[in-house]
Amino acid sequence: MSLPAPKPVSITRDGDEATAPSLRSVVRKSALLNLTVILTSFPVLVLAGGPKAFVPALAIMAGVSVLIWTATYTVFSFVSLAQIYRILSSGGTRHRDAARRGHSGLADRWLDGPL
Repeated sequence: MSLPAPKPVSITRDGDEATAPSLRSVVRKSALLNLTVILTSFPVLVLAGGPKAFVPALAIMAGVSVLIWTATYTVFSFVSLAQIYRILSSGGTRHRDAARRGHSGLADRWLDGPL
């Protein structure tokens, strides 16, 4: 008699810990911001300046796009480095806590804790 395989359980973190966004989500949000800025500003710049303002409006939009993408990757890099530093600096305490409690190997307080 075989038992059905248990379904994987998804465990979320506590509400006080914020998870860092993935690069894919940051790029997607930045692209949407860039698209929104271009679609709203470009027609206004062209209409306000007349037909001769098309090329300067393109130059302004290119500058805004470069600024948005530079800010996006700079902020994402700093957030990633801060998260890596935080994980590395707090990694040693987990091993000492597990050894002090008498656990060996991998221990998970969510799975091993009281029911």
